[in-house]
Amino acid sequence: MSDPLNPSNRLLSALDLGPSWARDAVPRPAARPSSQAQADGVAEVRAPRRNDRRSDGPRDGGRERSFSSRRDDRSPRDDSRGPRGNFRDRNMDDRPVHEVEIAPTPGVKIVVQPNADALHLIAKEVISVARVYSLFDIAKTLMSQRERFHGIFSLDESKAPLYFGHRDNSLWVTKEEAVQHFWTSDWRSDLYEEEEVEVEGPAGNFQVVAKCGLSGIVFGPPNYHAYQSTIRQVHREKFSHLPFDRYAAKIITERNEEAVQKWLHNMKTKLRWKPVGQEETLWLNERDEVEQHFLNNRFPEMYVAVHKVEIPANTSVKNFSPGLLVLFKNAARHAGNHPAIIIPTLCTLLEKEHLPVFKKQGKLFAGPSRPHPIADDTTFSDRLNQIVNWMRANPETKLNKLWKTVLPDGETDPSAEWLADLYWLLSQGHLLLFANDSLILPLRRKVEAPAPKGKSAEVANSNEPKPAKAPRKKKPRKRRKPLLLILGKRVADMTPLDRKKTRGFERTLVHRLRLKSQSKLRHEPADEFALEGIED
Repeated sequence: MSDPLNPSNRLLSALDLGPSWARDAVPRPAARPSSQAQADGVAEVRAPRRNDRRSDGPRDGGRERSFSSRRDDRSPRDDSRGPRGNFRDRNMDDRPVHEVEIAPTPGVKIVVQPNADALHLIAKEVISVARVYSLFDIAKTLMSQRERFHGIFSLDESKAPLYFGHRDNSLWVTKEEAVQHFWTSDWRSDLYEEEEVEVEGPAGNFQVVAKCGLSGIVFGPPNYHAYQSTIRQVHREKFSHLPFDRYAAKIITERNEEAVQKWLHNMKTKLRWKPVGQEETLWLNERDEVEQHFLNNRFPEMYVAVHKVEIPANTSVKNFSPGLLVLFKNAARHAGNHPAIIIPTLCTLLEKEHLPVFKKQGKLFAGPSRPHPIADDTTFSDRLNQIVNWMRANPETKLNKLWKTVLPDGETDPSAEWLADLYWLLSQGHLLLFANDSLILPLRRKVEAPAPKGKSAEVANSNEPKPAKAPRKKKPRKRRKPLLLILGKRVADMTPLDRKKTRGFERTLVHRLRLKSQSKLRHEPADEFALEGIED
């Protein structure tokens, strides 16, 4: 099937519907921090360990030792990989950020559905080329590009709502996430004016500068008063999916004068913000003040509390809460691997496009018209008659074989008149042209009456009414023996030693059998050998 949407659509590579939440790879720190550095929230950069032996030259007669020999000489305590029992924990600590698995948001459901605009373009192509396409192929075409489908998020009305940003189709679980998205949004400048002013730099004795080992953001010296708050802010805005202690282990420090002077120079400039559209001059100097002002005054303008919302699949990944993004990716990947799950919705949308859907050989197809077999007494023009007569002789063929046969001698390509006649037959459903150029002539079903046989034929031909069937006699229902009698017989068949092992069971059974014999067994005689065997 030709793809009518490729020229006008653009695939956003930012939304990668992979098995996990994709993020850019980040460099690892040079070494794992010490316990004291982790407690302070700082990890110092240390030189890699080297062997204490002097490398004056190769040992063992000029031959360099192999990797296996060097590995065997190393004691378990000196192994940099740590003990085998802690291998799983070490692996979890050193995993890159983009490999961290994020759980989908609980309680939220998502349904992937095709985009109505994309399906409208496909319906126009089906009508223009007068071909029949499988609904499975149409579903695969719709799921091949993110512009062609969307996701519908929904949750129960009794639960807390989601927050939908109508300006950029963002979706968040909490208000805090929506407020943090304000700093990375494209519409921030429409609400607040940003200005950079010069201030006095921090005073103090600073010798080291700490920075994030994942993003490279500089936090400043550990003895700076805003050091801890800066770390918390970066963790909340960019790496909230990581535990804080694990994120703090990724912090590295630089011990050089150049890094300290660069940080001091950057601290001499500061940003301040002013709300747009307010007459009074109100400058907000801290980010916390801006967030509080946005939450109190501008939040209802940008976000709407919803329990059901439709989000296009080509929305940027930065506009999703991490758990909702994982939920969307899993649903889109499942629909891409199994396109048949969107066929019911596809049938409803095709009906709105006035495109008929029919079944052939157990599969669903969509075409310009339903199959309409040609009546035997139908009269056509000369060209149409040649096409129809040849198709009656060859009900299933290829399009190129038709042209080779019906075209006049010397013509290899059909003229406009031949194409118009064929298009008319296809649009009326008298012929079916599939995507692989297979041409099929719909035929009427022949219903043959079953031939009568033997005496049943004579009864069918006669005008006498059929004799009424005799009522079925119900078979007498076999009455089962009482369970106590069955158990009694089994006890009677036991050997004395086995009967002794039952530890009084046979006495209880005999007593119950005697009570039953006075009532039930009086009307239904039972086997006397069972009672006699037990008493013996």
